[in-house]
Amino acid sequence: MLLVSRYNMEYWETSEYYNLMKDIPMKRIAIYDMDGTIVCSLHRYRTIFDDRGERIDLGYWRENEHRAMEDSLLPLAKQYKQDVSDPFCITIIATARILRNADIEFISTRLGNPDHIVSRAEGDVTSGGTLKVSGLKPILEDYKARFDIWDIVFYEDNVQYLKTVCDYFNIRGVYIPSKQGH
Repeated sequence: MLLVSRYNMEYWETSEYYNLMKDIPMKRIAIYDMDGTIVCSLHRYRTIFDDRGERIDLGYWRENEHRAMEDSLLPLAKQYKQDVSDPFCITIIATARILRNADIEFISTRLGNPDHIVSRAEGDVTSGGTLKVSGLKPILEDYKARFDIWDIVFYEDNVQYLKTVCDYFNIRGVYIPSKQGH
């Protein structure tokens, strides 16, 4: 798992940062999956069928990772952008992608940088749901301890990942139907 924060983690843990943030009345946290939820990457996505059923063709996906800047925004990206600009909302991208330079560029130039990104590290084969839980856990625990959070919502197109994350944290989930939720 790779965890990226808008803030340098050492700074995030200092009393200076805590004193700066303690008076901001954070009210909610919005967590977004990327592919099939706020980003359409169908042009570089396909599935295969095997003894486990239908699943993403990871070989094809990896061969086409360099095409991330060709991805487009889905309708929910408008809400994502509003959440990023809302000073009372912590915005998190939680994706099973391995983020490459093109992905980081796409996020910063097309979506807008969230407060945190949870993504897969190179060589990590952890299931997407488990990956997202382990990446979100320290973030959510910290914010819940520091602020009065009244709403946490997770937007996801993979029913299994949605259930895993929402059940673990007891948060509200919104299923986004897509052709990429494998």
